Amino acid sequence: MADTSLRRKLFVTAAAGLLLTSACQATEEPTAPTEAIRTPLDAFEGVTVESTTVEAGHSTVGTSYPRVAASHPLMMEVRTRMAQRQTEFLEGLPDRGGSELQQDASFLAVSSQVVGARITSAVSSGVQDDDEHQTLWYEASSGEVLPWTSLFADEAALERAHLSLAGALQEEYDMTSQQLPGVLGEVASRADEAQETEEAAAEGEGENQEAAAPDDSLDLSDPEQADEAAENWAGSPLEDLAFSTAGGLAVNMPPGEVPEASGGREAVLPVKAEASEEMLSELGLAARDAALDNESGAGEFPLGDSPDHQGVSMDCARLKCVALTFDDGPGEHTDRLMDILDEYDARATFYVLGELVGEHPEALERMDEEGHELGNHTWQHDDLAELPPEEVRQDIARTNDAISEITGAEPPTIRPPYGSVDDTVSGVVDQPIILWDVDTQDWQSRDSDKVAEHALTNAETGSVVLFHDIHGKSVDAVPDVLDGLHEEGYHFVTITDLFGLGGMGSGDVLTDARIG
Repeated sequence: MADTSLRRKLFVTAAAGLLLTSACQATEEPTAPTEAIRTPLDAFEGVTVESTTVEAGHSTVGTSYPRVAASHPLMMEVRTRMAQRQTEFLEGLPDRGGSELQQDASFLAVSSQVVGARITSAVSSGVQDDDEHQTLWYEASSGEVLPWTSLFADEAALERAHLSLAGALQEEYDMTSQQLPGVLGEVASRADEAQETEEAAAEGEGENQEAAAPDDSLDLSDPEQADEAAENWAGSPLEDLAFSTAGGLAVNMPPGEVPEASGGREAVLPVKAEASEEMLSELGLAARDAALDNESGAGEFPLGDSPDHQGVSMDCARLKCVALTFDDGPGEHTDRLMDILDEYDARATFYVLGELVGEHPEALERMDEEGHELGNHTWQHDDLAELPPEEVRQDIARTNDAISEITGAEPPTIRPPYGSVDDTVSGVVDQPIILWDVDTQDWQSRDSDKVAEHALTNAETGSVVLFHDIHGKSVDAVPDVLDGLHEEGYHFVTITDLFGLGGMGSGDVLTDARIG
């Protein structure tokens, strides 16, 4: 952790006093086991749990996450954090393979004011198992997804919370300040030094060097400053904070950091209700109240009416995303293609011809149900640049209507046949125009090996890859493309996910979302 001791320092005499007080209280009454409040995703009405497993020769990756309220900031952040961890895992795979990553989510507190979520990432390599946890907090009034530090009133409260945890380890597990792990050891060491300074001053051996709280202390109610505080306290056990059934805090400590914990299990450390009351911010108090309400009975989830595939599901600006796109269908190979995509939890974008929609309505229904995106590829593959403006409008509107009649929504984007677009076309359409930066030339080669090799060689983060699902050999190439890019840590997303809600405007002509 960065050296931020001056920023995090309390009045040093208060720091020492808290540690001593905690020790005294431990002798007065036995400590009851601390139980953290964590509510399963499916305990709330309106939450659908999406669970996927991708089994490849090199690894197994599983995820379980809430699917509710399309593009909601908290849901997007949960998905994005999971995707980041998945990429990190896949990029770091050993040559021998066989490793597994399982990611799950649970709710820590749910109300109309605040929602807290916990992400657990468990890695099994056959040699050792590693668990990681992180928490996210959504504040409804600001619409922000905030770090754990925002639950605390100020930096002094952060210091007191760490001192309380250090005291719990010393009391329950007989750990010395030198044995305390990481951040807790730093905090306890500062408290010990403060106590020694105070004692020396009392004995006339030195002056009491009581330190005033820094003038530049961070405002934890400000999202950017709360993020900065979270960076300053990186590695803190409070990153895995929950509320306890007793109304205080419950903080997980990995078994490796508390060797004396029973059976090698993680230790759950308490911060008592009366102590945490003075540490928590307004958001923290609201989250605590919500957690206690959830413990007595989960109700309706407040963030959305029903699950919806429409919208952005993750932040591709922070991820290795590619968009696989398929033109000219649907056709006889489209269902087999969707079976292949499902094996890799891959979302694709299908640019369909309006005249084929009525022939294959079940294919469109399946695309929509499985989270793929539909795009407008005109009615019968005419070159739009060769048509007068009114005919362009009519062609696009007719195809939009055919698609929306089946899915209930107009396609968000257009792909002109042959990539043929001019100022007239871009000026009369209401949707963004999506081209591509990787043309697999599958329509020309009809060779699945060449198609796969071209995609794997040329695709980069932000690429839009062009295939045609009307060709069997194109579909034959897709398993190799998915396996190769998945192993490199890529995520297969829709066009809307790739560019984001704010990244596409009416008539915009876009080829890719590469950065730099």
